[in-house]
Amino acid sequence: MPELPEVETARRRIEKALKDQRLSDIEPDEKDLIVYDTASPREFREALLGAKVIGSGRKGKYFWLELDRRPWPVFHFGMTGNVEVRTKQKRLPKWGGLKLHSKSGGKETPENQIPRFCRLRIVAENGTEVMIIDPRRFGRIRLARNPLSEPPISKLGFDPLEKFPSGKELIIILGKRRAPIKAVLLDQSLFAGVGNWIADEVLFQSRISPHNKASELTLAQVTALRKALLSVIIRAVKVGADSKRFPRHWLFHARWGKVKDARTWEGHKIRHETIGGRTTAWVPDLQK
Repeated sequence: MPELPEVETARRRIEKALKDQRLSDIEPDEKDLIVYDTASPREFREALLGAKVIGSGRKGKYFWLELDRRPWPVFHFGMTGNVEVRTKQKRLPKWGGLKLHSKSGGKETPENQIPRFCRLRIVAENGTEVMIIDPRRFGRIRLARNPLSEPPISKLGFDPLEKFPSGKELIIILGKRRAPIKAVLLDQSLFAGVGNWIADEVLFQSRISPHNKASELTLAQVTALRKALLSVIIRAVKVGADSKRFPRHWLFHARWGKVKDARTWEGHKIRHETIGGRTTAWVPDLQK
């Protein structure tokens, strides 16, 4: 599932492509009544057609375009969402970190064709095209007059790239949670945008067992967790969510697939368990 770095990368790419442009054509998948969940595809088209993009915003795994009129379009990628941007000069590469679950095997679509599983195509007056692709349709496309003050975004917790609690503030917040820290990190009402791979990476780098109860962490542990969380997300965003550019020592590169003899870069054995209902990869030799 795309997590905060992937979503932030997509937001930046779309804003760069569309800012100060008027939208000359909006082509939603008119048969899709799942992805479009608060307005019909036709209503969505009418809301955006002819509007000018003046900016964008994001919180957690949600992002939106800010137009010169309201309502604004809000997007969530779900499990397999992605974005493709085409300009008159070239097609920009998709961000890394996602394997599309499609029969096409992730092959590029010819320049003159709409990608398979395209749920929305936006065309700007200068010819730039932005396409939202979602093979499994767990993502959502909706309209909102004020995204930050309307659910589901209004129910999200702290965003690590925005104002985030200090270590002393965070230990008070976590002190009220008796669930395993892995499950707590995935709670979007606390940590907006943190998903499974980020939670595993953060716990690995802060040397904290995912089984530890959040309420029992020491100040030193919470401080280390906070530092790792911010560091991982900032680094991933800096490289455009391209996993090939993540540091080689990150757990990320060896955590996938529940490989029986999976090991870290330094040779430590990785264990896979289900914690809080999610597959968890961790290193017992290092995480206490």
